[in-house]
Amino acid sequence: GRMQALGGGLQGLHASSRRAMAAVGELSSSGWLTTFQRWATKKAASSSNNGGSSLPKMLGVKKYGGEHVIPGNIIIRQRGTRYWPGENVGLGRDHTIWALVDGHVKFTWSKFHKQQTVSVVPHLKYGHQCEHKAMEATAQKNLLKAKGLLQQARFAFKLAGEEGQERLEKLDAFRTRLMSKIDVWEEEEAA
Repeated sequence: GRMQALGGGLQGLHASSRRAMAAVGELSSSGWLTTFQRWATKKAASSSNNGGSSLPKMLGVKKYGGEHVIPGNIIIRQRGTRYWPGENVGLGRDHTIWALVDGHVKFTWSKFHKQQTVSVVPHLKYGHQCEHKAMEATAQKNLLKAKGLLQQARFAFKLAGEEGQERLEKLDAFRTRLMSKIDVWEEEEAA
């Protein structure tokens, strides 16, 4: 059928060659084979961005201002120095800040670095600072603040050992005076 319709140009060729040529192209009326080419097409596989989540890095502040720390306690895990290391703290190569001494965490604003500085203040010194702030708060009649600061000072002096024990006795005397003042101020406000 089809081979006969192609014409005399294929007469001299072997039958299998004629079939192959007919499959590849078409014969023109003059008997020449005109080829057409079709490229193999297949959509290439592409990668997806989904499903590649990484493990959480647990960054952030681990110990807050006023918290008790022991040497080796991690205070902050961070990327870069968002918080600058101050006194009695170490800085790791991944910018982790940790305590070098027994004490309490203190955050302050560094004017030089224009960012927060983290330090660890030893117990006795921290107790003195809290006691001083409590006295200032008492003078301003800010009783709740004074009471909270006295509790922090008490906690710090308890951890300070023998030296702290002496300060604790004086602090308790101050606390009883403060509580009596609170009673007087509450009576004045009620009247």
